[in-house]
Amino acid sequence: MKKLFLLAFLFIALISCKDQLKEEVVQTYDNGQPASLHYVNKKNECVREVQYYENGIVKMEGGMKNDKRSGEWKSYFPDGKVQSTGFFEDGIRTGEASVYHENGNIYMRGQYKKGRKNGEWIFYDEQGYETSRQTFYVD
Repeated sequence: MKKLFLLAFLFIALISCKDQLKEEVVQTYDNGQPASLHYVNKKNECVREVQYYENGIVKMEGGMKNDKRSGEWKSYFPDGKVQSTGFFEDGIRTGEASVYHENGNIYMRGQYKKGRKNGEWIFYDEQGYETSRQTFYVD
């Protein structure tokens, strides 16, 4: 029982020591609603950005490193449904990407290399049926 209590205490202590991020409003709409927020660590580095529609729903969000997009980013339709997902490295699109129709079904899926579509991309209609495939090449 003592070991369990000690483990729980250590877990809580670790969580509370975690870096706290400071929220900074970068831009606002005319109505005062935030358009863009940065989350800054104790070293004053922006590690996350969130952009909003004027109605307050998240428009786009993702990680930042050295003031450039980094890691996974997601964009959303005005109703809050996912519009696209993808990855960035040093501010450049890379790796797997997916784009969705407003009804939530996949619209297209493929890979990025050096910020450009690369390899086979598959396209779908609004019902989710494949409509075509295209191959892109990046040097």
